[in-house]
Amino acid sequence: MATASTPFTIGVASADTLALRMLRIILLDRIPEATLLWCETTGRAAVEHCAKDARKPDLVLINLVLRGLQGLNSCRLIRRGSSRIKLLVMQTVPDAHARDKAIRAGVQGLVGKDDDTVLVNAIRSIAAGGTMDGFDTAPHAHDALAGQPGQHRGRLTKRETEIMDMIVANMPAETICATLGISPETLRSHRRNIRNKMHAANDAQAVIDWDAAEE
Repeated sequence: MATASTPFTIGVASADTLALRMLRIILLDRIPEATLLWCETTGRAAVEHCAKDARKPDLVLINLVLRGLQGLNSCRLIRRGSSRIKLLVMQTVPDAHARDKAIRAGVQGLVGKDDDTVLVNAIRSIAAGGTMDGFDTAPHAHDALAGQPGQHRGRLTKRETEIMDMIVANMPAETICATLGISPETLRSHRRNIRNKMHAANDAQAVIDWDAAEE
């Protein structure tokens, strides 16, 4: 595996606050070249950080289980928005089903939690631009997701797709407007167009249909 020898930034997301504390210690003690930008327990917060230039890390270490928006859905949203950020997913005991879903979500690797040395090596490898067997690089994974329109995605404009991804991430309207540089009136117009194109009665139905089409 390649190892990171130059400084890099990292964000960590896990619903387990004890695990977050342990990961802080591991990063501080064993990966001194890593600068921890943030630790979050929700997928929405991780996605929001990765949408803001000032808080975009080089790598996100993300648990499959998060509060609210789950790990792989969070990864999918981050990957669609960035070809640069590397993604490493943690699972207590990695299995083939989760691995396949992680690959489709644009992740660069899936690692277990029971061996700190394996985790440290994986973090350094992914940060340096490496991938685990069968996984794609961040730029290639970004292009692959962009080339898979899905049931509803192909009907929407690029801006409508961005907005729908943010709605799925449960971002508030003010955050969507600030991120995209649009007015509340423009956002309402986009949401109305999205519902019409998806034949959804409301935003909640649109989210359910969107999530179903992504699986």
